[in-house]
Amino acid sequence: MNQPEMTLPDLPPRRPLPPDVRQRLRRRVLGGAAGQTSPGGGALRAPLATAAAVAVLAAGGVIVVQSTQGDMTAVTPPSGSTTSSALRSIISGWSTVEVEPNATGQDAARCEFARSDVRFTLHLAGARILVTGDDRFCELTHTAITHDRPGVGPVPLDGPASLLWESGSGVLIGRRAAVAGRVEVATGARTGAVVPLAVTVVEDLFVIPQSAVWMTLTFTTPAGPVRAEVDAQALPGHEAWSVRREAMPPGDPHVAQCLEASMRDGEDWVGDPLRWRPGAATAPAVDVLLAMYDDTGKTAYCQVYHGRGSSADVEGGTPPQGTALFRLRHWTGRGGDPAKSVTLLGGTVDAAKVGGLQVVDVAGRTATAVLKDGTFAVRLDDQPPLTARSLTKGFQVRVLDHDDRVVETVTLE
Repeated sequence: MNQPEMTLPDLPPRRPLPPDVRQRLRRRVLGGAAGQTSPGGGALRAPLATAAAVAVLAAGGVIVVQSTQGDMTAVTPPSGSTTSSALRSIISGWSTVEVEPNATGQDAARCEFARSDVRFTLHLAGARILVTGDDRFCELTHTAITHDRPGVGPVPLDGPASLLWESGSGVLIGRRAAVAGRVEVATGARTGAVVPLAVTVVEDLFVIPQSAVWMTLTFTTPAGPVRAEVDAQALPGHEAWSVRREAMPPGDPHVAQCLEASMRDGEDWVGDPLRWRPGAATAPAVDVLLAMYDDTGKTAYCQVYHGRGSSADVEGGTPPQGTALFRLRHWTGRGGDPAKSVTLLGGTVDAAKVGGLQVVDVAGRTATAVLKDGTFAVRLDDQPPLTARSLTKGFQVRVLDHDDRVVETVTLE
């Protein structure tokens, strides 16, 4: 997210994590949240959502689905429904799971499944998972296809269940025994502050969109609740459970990676990812700022770490700075060295009037921005430590016309 001038100068600005770190920390953040306390001393709790049970009509039968996130109060399923709509939204938010009977012919072909073998398709943020009748799994994302690895068996749990597979994006799928009714998942039981996690039950399978390092699964049985403790770090993991191959769409691979990471984070501004194009980018380095734009003129800004794109920030997160000739829409800092930092700036220009853009830092050093298709990106190295300054205050932006004449100079806040 864009960073305005901070009111607490002793705090560094918020920065996106590299994608590999984001993936590793998802579970740890969830697993640790229950043990953290707020400034007032109370335990941090995940927001409560809803529980729902619906029937998805399919040819020759009904797929019964139950989803829970937080609040365990059941919702009466719809009665007398005659709709044949393929998708039924189960829960809302970043952990939404939708169920589609069977699969599209295109998805089945990409997974190398016979369409008739697919029981149903799970739709999650940024991913679709096809499930066959003989426990084969295939995950489709914007940039990859991930299959279950033959020969890797299920992991039995204490209680009437087992874990079958972890997808490339970290989705866990398990099976409950016939005697098990509702399924609830939570983290933090060891610390005494339980945080519910989202889970969706589709017939005999349960799906956990985002898991934690340590989880407690509770199964309702005729004899009472049965609990199973799961140490996610002891599981085979998606590297052992899955075989992944890249399937990049047409266009720039970094744009595709940035959009996939954003979709996996539940961002709905992406829309059709094939409508996005690469704009300006800073020079090749360990971390690169890439501007992107779609055919409606919307822009987004993504940091590429070690050649791989992370989740992007769309314009509008904070008020832009600038004039009619340029708009600074994204600014972020990178630490890593206690004595200095890097500042990355991105935004838009009036391409018909602007031929160049220069940024002068508070020490008088000038960095020239890269311009492309009405966007700009610029990197300023050797900046003071992030804790010692606000991010853009005092920077000067020089706007040049197409004859390289300075037509405007603006001081940033």
